[in-house]
Amino acid sequence: MGVSQLGYVRIGATDIDAWLDIIENIIGWEILPRETGSEIIRCRVDSMHHRVALEPADKDDVLFAGWQVESEAEFDDVVANLKTAGVQPVEASADECADRRVFRMAKFNDIEGYPNELYYRPVHHHTAFNPSLPISGFEAGHLGLGHVMRHCKDYPGMVAFYRDVLGFRISDQIVTPALDATFMRCNARHHSIALVNEALGHEGGDTNHIMVQVKDIDDVGRAYDEVLQRKLPIIMTLGRHCNDETTSFYFVGPSGFGIEIGCGCLLVDEATWTVKTYNETRKWGHLFPHERGE
Repeated sequence: MGVSQLGYVRIGATDIDAWLDIIENIIGWEILPRETGSEIIRCRVDSMHHRVALEPADKDDVLFAGWQVESEAEFDDVVANLKTAGVQPVEASADECADRRVFRMAKFNDIEGYPNELYYRPVHHHTAFNPSLPISGFEAGHLGLGHVMRHCKDYPGMVAFYRDVLGFRISDQIVTPALDATFMRCNARHHSIALVNEALGHEGGDTNHIMVQVKDIDDVGRAYDEVLQRKLPIIMTLGRHCNDETTSFYFVGPSGFGIEIGCGCLLVDEATWTVKTYNETRKWGHLFPHERGE
């Protein structure tokens, strides 16, 4: 069956303090105590040990995304698919698996060199998730962290790679004069990855944004108010997508790529779902700066 969820991301950050500020005051992840001798900061989103890790770096970027499979047999199947596709996954060391808190893991780059990790059997906490803000929590669990959007040089090739090699399924596509994007799922979440052509000022290899889904629309509004009050750069105003029906907004995070905070993302029923193409990204809102006269 292939990949089952977006398990985690690791972010290389030049300003860790700025990240801690927005986590504690806008997003609401639980920040775990730093481990002895380590500079890495890990954040909980649900029962999993951590889904986001921040690593001090000279350059801001998503260092890698971790994709979960549900069994060792599926792990071996996906590794075999990667090798057949000409990608050479590297089995992780025991220390690397311990760092990620997973039983087994392999590292690989997709066909455009974007770093990924494949793993199974993650460690879970025995204590309840304790958000850093009084919020409803996050829609994660078997749905995974949320989603990532990546820009591609070989857009059709990347769609084929994630579909045919990693087992993603196409949910739908948005084609407008500004962009061409394909939304791909690996569970009931409408998409765990979105692949988009070189558009909106981005080049292939750029991370457009990462998305986290809260459980209550009021938590989206509270975060939006905080971003407005701080006058942080807003990429897209509060609005609702036409394809996955998410109500969300986007702002520029401390590492330069976007952070989307949303609620109400559509769940896919595999028995009845049909792939559609849309000619617009939104039902309402989601205005870009130039549409706001900025």
